[in-house]
Amino acid sequence: MAYEILKSIVEAEARAVEIKKQAVAQAEEMKANALKQQEALLEEARLQGKKEMQEAVKNAVEESKEAIQKILKDAEETCSKIREQAAEKKEEAVQAVIGKVVGTYGSC
Repeated sequence: MAYEILKSIVEAEARAVEIKKQAVAQAEEMKANALKQQEALLEEARLQGKKEMQEAVKNAVEESKEAIQKILKDAEETCSKIREQAAEKKEEAVQAVIGKVVGTYGSC
């Protein structure tokens, strides 16, 4: 009977060792899977960040294009008004110059 008890103790210890080995292997596998998931999540976050940055740059470029177009339009309108004013004053300026020249040097 003592032999049976010792045998069952040895078998129980062997099962315990096997269970412990399985648990360690399972833990290592879980750790490896967690590291893979971590790497995948980090890569996904990096790609998402890059995509968002590119989108922000694209939006900024579009907004600056709109601002540039508005500035160019305003500048063209201002130049057009100046040309109109210059055209209106041209005859007056010509007459003033003629008046100075004719007034100073007499009439022809």
